[in-house]
Amino acid sequence: MRILHLLSFCALAFILMAATCRPFGTKDISKLKPRIEMEKGPCFGSCPVFKLTIYEGGVAVYEGRRFTDRIGRYTKQLDMNVYRNLIRAFQEANMWSFQNAYKAQVPDLPTVTITYHEDGNSKSVKGKDGRPEKIEELEAMLDKIANSGGWEGADGSTNHGLPDHVIAEELIVNLSPQVDPSVWVIQFAKQDMRIVKRISPNSPYWVFRYNPDRVQPNEMLELVRRDPYVLSAEFNTRVAGEPRQ
Repeated sequence: MRILHLLSFCALAFILMAATCRPFGTKDISKLKPRIEMEKGPCFGSCPVFKLTIYEGGVAVYEGRRFTDRIGRYTKQLDMNVYRNLIRAFQEANMWSFQNAYKAQVPDLPTVTITYHEDGNSKSVKGKDGRPEKIEELEAMLDKIANSGGWEGADGSTNHGLPDHVIAEELIVNLSPQVDPSVWVIQFAKQDMRIVKRISPNSPYWVFRYNPDRVQPNEMLELVRRDPYVLSAEFNTRVAGEPRQ
């Protein structure tokens, strides 16, 4: 009898362990209610653009969009003390006492929108500079979570959050006719960028390769597109499993 009880206990422990350790799937998260959200928009520069959502029970989802080390969708389980302290801070701040939006004095800063959900009600506070100190303190707490470790790719993607057909480390660049590509590429030495090939003998399009461990693909693409000698730039892609160019 003791052996049967022991086996039953071990089986239950295994099931609980499997349930606790499995990554959060889209279906799992869709059943949860959001408690806190923070969305940061672009600025005049390279500010991180992302959305952070904290669900009931401390499940966190990070959606990186631009200028962040995590492009794509990531999840993690917050420590319960961190989660409880965060909820308590929002309750004590009394989000409903603030304006919905605050007028910016510095337009180049990113727009930050923080939303709190409680008992079926929601309250959002939006602004750049000039927001109340309490709101900025809540933002700092959420930034700390966003910048912490332990995030796992929600879709299991290993292609830097890009679709599988995209070659994340290669760019097809259309350079101005007067530009020497071998000279132009030197400015991106920090990103280990080099010429792969010219698409055709007289083509203005060149394929360049860089190190995605040095810079996130979307950030690199944006950096190249901002260059005054670049007419257009895009990721190289695979067609039927082979590089397009």
